[in-house]
Amino acid sequence: MSTPKHPEGLPPIVVADDHAAMPLLRQHLPAGFGLAHAPTFDAARALVKAETPLVLCGCHFDDGRMYDLLRWMRASPPLKHVPFLAVRLLEGQLDDAMYESVKIAIDAVGGDGFIDLYRWQLRYGEQAAGGRLARRVDALLHGEDAGDSV
Repeated sequence: MSTPKHPEGLPPIVVADDHAAMPLLRQHLPAGFGLAHAPTFDAARALVKAETPLVLCGCHFDDGRMYDLLRWMRASPPLKHVPFLAVRLLEGQLDDAMYESVKIAIDAVGGDGFIDLYRWQLRYGEQAAGGRLARRVDALLHGEDAGDSV
């Protein structure tokens, strides 16, 4: 399989999460991926445009405003098509019931999936989990089905 890379000419991926998530993403995504950090809901609203190729949003984004951001995007006609991937990059693993509830809620509001990186690291190992994350991001950037969860 080829190495995932940010397609040339695309604006950066918007990362709506705590600042501490940025080094983790840079660790797991290939160097060419452009990332724009949005630590707050207002910052995300300013950064997300119709041309945005993907929004990666952390579960604890801006004190729990992940669903607010997703609802805002899906209610805005120019942004409805922008892929939205919920991610849990920080802190420990969710229990099974909470993990499933986040997956179901993200799907119900129109998101494109949920990744609990720590869960993947436990199951696949750190390097393989990072590779899965990079492939999932790459698939979404290329408009492909990124259905990969556990």
